Amino acid sequence: MISPEILRRYPYFAKVADESLKSVAQMADEETVSAGTHMFSEGDPADTLNIIIQGEVEIQYVLGSGERRTVDTLVDGDILGWSALIEPYKYTAVCTTKKDTRMVAIQAQKLRDLCDQDPMLGYRLTNQIAKLLANRLEGARVQLAAID
Repeated sequence: MISPEILRRYPYFAKVADESLKSVAQMADEETVSAGTHMFSEGDPADTLNIIIQGEVEIQYVLGSGERRTVDTLVDGDILGWSALIEPYKYTAVCTTKKDTRMVAIQAQKLRDLCDQDPMLGYRLTNQIAKLLANRLEGARVQLAAID
C-alpha cells in the first residue's frame, strides 16, 4: 500500500475522488527495478499498471523480421503498462529499464474490478489512457518514419 498523496501527484489521478484514490492506493506498492531488467514482452498478461516515479524505461516493437525498434522512452511521471486497463489485457511491446527505476505498481485485476464498481473512476482513468495512447501512437509513427 502507498499513500494516496503519491498518486495525487500525477495527472492521471488529479480528478479522482478522494475515496476512490484511497482504494487505488491500497492496491498499489512502490517497487524498484534495476537497470537492464526485461520487464515484459509483447503478448504477456498485463497484470500491473505502473507509474514511473524516477527512472527510464525503453519501449520497443518487434518487427516482422524479429528486429526490435525503440519507439519510446518513458521517464518520470509516465504510465507504463496501459494494457492493464484495456482488453485483451496483454502488453503490446517489449519493455526494458534503461536506468534503475522506481515506480508505483498497481494490481491490474483489482483496479479493473474497482473501475467496474466505480464508473467515474473508470471513466477518468480510461480518458487519461486514451490521451496517452494518442500521444504514443503519434510518437511511434514519427520514430518508425524516421528509419530508412
